[in-house]
Amino acid sequence: MRAAPKGQTLIRADLVAHRVKLDELAQALGKTPTAPTTAAIGLFFGPTIAGEKAFVDAIKLDLTRALLGGHEVSWSRPFKPDERIVATLEMVSHSEKNGMEIGVFETRFATPAGEPIQVQRTTFIERAPKR
Repeated sequence: MRAAPKGQTLIRADLVAHRVKLDELAQALGKTPTAPTTAAIGLFFGPTIAGEKAFVDAIKLDLTRALLGGHEVSWSRPFKPDERIVATLEMVSHSEKNGMEIGVFETRFATPAGEPIQVQRTTFIERAPKR
């Protein structure tokens, strides 16, 4: 994993919270009273906002040695149907331990006017190469 400079935007994407995707996710979650709200906060996975390949290439992640170490979500409000969104992803920390690399990434979702909607913090671990 390449240690990207802190604070540098690795990926920026213009997205839409398509109503049909919100409805599909709510349906997949089941007929519960909270399914539509849950869908409206869980629509995107930050590291894949521009596709998995864009993230992997940006940090030169070796997927054969990669693990998802954690994923946290905080939000100001749910996504609205057909809302336009600007998402940015940056590496906020990078460390090494016992030959493993640990990268923490933050994805910020906001309206085009800059109103915050959601922040995701995702940790990836790249295991040490086998000797």
